[in-house]
Amino acid sequence: MEIRMKRLKDKTITEQVYEELERKIVFCEIEPGSILTEKQITDMLGAGRTPVREALLLLSKRYLVNITKAGILVPEINASLQLQLLEVRRAILKVCVECAIKRLTQIDKNNIERLLQEIDTSNEVDFMNWLDKRQEVLSRASKNYFIYEELRNVQGLSRRFWYRYANNEQHNEVKSLHRNILEAVYQEDIEKALICVDKIIDYFENFVRKYVI
Repeated sequence: MEIRMKRLKDKTITEQVYEELERKIVFCEIEPGSILTEKQITDMLGAGRTPVREALLLLSKRYLVNITKAGILVPEINASLQLQLLEVRRAILKVCVECAIKRLTQIDKNNIERLLQEIDTSNEVDFMNWLDKRQEVLSRASKNYFIYEELRNVQGLSRRFWYRYANNEQHNEVKSLHRNILEAVYQEDIEKALICVDKIIDYFENFVRKYVI
């Protein structure tokens, strides 16, 4: 097969494959419950088998695929599992914002200010990229590498559930909740930031419970 995907200056082929597969899974362009082969994925993306395998290993670490003998399984959407993920997200995000505020630098504040300026103009795909940047900015501000890794490990499945069921009004509500967290961190107000984390996770939990069977 002719390799069509070209390496970008700031990203490896593996990173590009990972991001494209993540996008397809999160937005359910690859349907939950699908079983694919490596060859189907390489043909789909125009990438070589090595970067595809490397990307799949990362995706499996973040629970977006299961690598089985039958093939690459994209898990079904499960509301009960989402509630478990949100318990973890609440705890990690609270530690993240608390550490970020305690260790905040002017560079961190500048990065947060840029994010606040960008949030209102983003569409669905832009907002997913914005969330990646927000996660990186807050994690770097916390000065704790493991916070970033743990947040990434639970984020993908939560996003997939959200984009499967949320409407435009709910997207706007969640943007506002994300903005409130960033503003509280920028203001170095730990109490307010922790309240904002509880509000957004409570919102997600109530959203998910509508789909628990």
